[in-house]
Amino acid sequence: MLSLPIATLAVLAMTAAAKKCLNVTVPVDIAARTAVFDLPVPQSNADATAFVSNLTQQGRNFTDLVLTGYQNTAGKYQISTQYCVPSVNNVSHPTLQILTHGIGFDKTYWDNAYNNFNYSYVDVATDQYKYSTLSYDRLGIGNSSHGEPLNEIQSYLEVAALAKLTLMLRNGSFPGVPTAFRTITHVGHSFGSAQTYSLVNTYPNISDGIVLTGFSMNGSFIPYFEAGADFIQANLNQPFRFGNASFAVGDAILASVSTALNISTTSVAATNIINNYGLTDFVAGLPTRQRVPYVNGYLANSNANSNQYLFFEPGFFDPQLAFAGEATKQPVAVGELLTLGSAPMVNNYAGPVLVITGSSDLPFCGGDCFATGDPTLPSIPAAVAASFPRVRAEDFTAYIQPNTGHGLNFHYNQTGAYRVINDFLGSKGLAPS
Repeated sequence: MLSLPIATLAVLAMTAAAKKCLNVTVPVDIAARTAVFDLPVPQSNADATAFVSNLTQQGRNFTDLVLTGYQNTAGKYQISTQYCVPSVNNVSHPTLQILTHGIGFDKTYWDNAYNNFNYSYVDVATDQYKYSTLSYDRLGIGNSSHGEPLNEIQSYLEVAALAKLTLMLRNGSFPGVPTAFRTITHVGHSFGSAQTYSLVNTYPNISDGIVLTGFSMNGSFIPYFEAGADFIQANLNQPFRFGNASFAVGDAILASVSTALNISTTSVAATNIINNYGLTDFVAGLPTRQRVPYVNGYLANSNANSNQYLFFEPGFFDPQLAFAGEATKQPVAVGELLTLGSAPMVNNYAGPVLVITGSSDLPFCGGDCFATGDPTLPSIPAAVAASFPRVRAEDFTAYIQPNTGHGLNFHYNQTGAYRVINDFLGSKGLAPS
C-alpha cells in the first residue's frame, strides 16, 4: 500500500469475486468551458418538478433558453476509482478498459454485488477475458467531489476528468497502478457513453477502441426518461444516504406513519407507504449514509417503480434487483441534465466503435430500437455509424441486445451482452496477450 497524501488506497478483500481490486481516490487538476445558466437552483420537490416540466416541454430547447454564456471552470477535484486486474494476471501486454457509468448510478454499476456478483461486468472482463478495468464515480457523484449542481457539475467538466484519468493511466502516473498502459479502451453506459463519445471527439487518439452501451444519437426520447424518473430532491428522497437526517429522526417518522395507520413498522404495508411517500431509505433498510451530503439541485428518481420504468424490461429481470437499486442509486445534477445534448453530431474519432443497446431501451429508442421508420435502417442505434465518418465500415458494429431495457447490466441475459462487448474488442486486436 502506498502512503501518499494525494491518494487514499485500500485493497479490497473480494469474497465473492476472484478479481483483485484497489480503491484509489485520485486528485485531478482539470479545467473546462462550462455553461452559465440564468436559472435558480431547485430548492424543493415542487421546484424539481417545475424544472423537469420546463426541460421536457416539446417544441423548444430549454437549455438554449436559459443559457447566458460560458465560463472557464478550473480546480482540483477528487475522483473515487476502483482498479481491478484478473486473479491470475499473467499477460505480457495488458489492455485497460475505462468504465464510465450513467445517470442514476456510481461505479458499482459495473461491479454490482447483488446475488453474489452475478451481474458484475468487471468479473467477466477481468477473470474471463483478462482485461484490467478502471471504474470511477463521475465528478459530482458518489464518493468523488461534489460541486455546485447548476453551473459547475456539467458534462464538459466531467469529460475533462475522464481525459485526465486516461492520460495518467497511459503515462504511468496513476497512484498505486504500476503499469503505463499502451492499450486503453473506453466503455460507457448512457450518459457515460455520451461522455465517452465526447472524449474521443475532443481527443481522437486517446482511446484504442470504444463501446457505447445504452446509446444512440436519437435524443427525441430523452424527455420520456426525464419525466418518467419523477425527479425530486435527492436529500429529501433518501435523507439518510444523501442528506443530514439522523436515524433517530427516521425512526420517529416511521413510527408516526405506522401509528397513524395502525400497522407494524416492519410490515410490508409500512414499507410500501414509506416508498410511496418518497422516503426510500426505508425500502433499503436504512443503508450507510453518503460520505458527503448532496445539496439542493441534485435530483434522484422517486422510487423503485420509476427505477423499473427507466431501466428494466418487464419479465426479463429479477424484481428484487429493482429494489436493490434503491439502496445504491445516485443523483444527477441539474447541470448534467441541461448539458446532456452537448455532444456534436459528427465525431473526429477513427478507431473501432461498438454500440450495444437493449431492444427496449427507453431514452435512446423510445422503448423499441427496431422502430426506425426507415426500412433501410435496421435499428435506431445503427444510425450512429453516420456520426463516425472516419471509422471504417468493418470497425463499426451496432448490436441490439434482446429482451433488455436501458439498464443493460440488470437483465437475466446480461452475460450475453458482456460477451458481445469483450469479443468485439478482441476481434479488433485489443485483447490482452
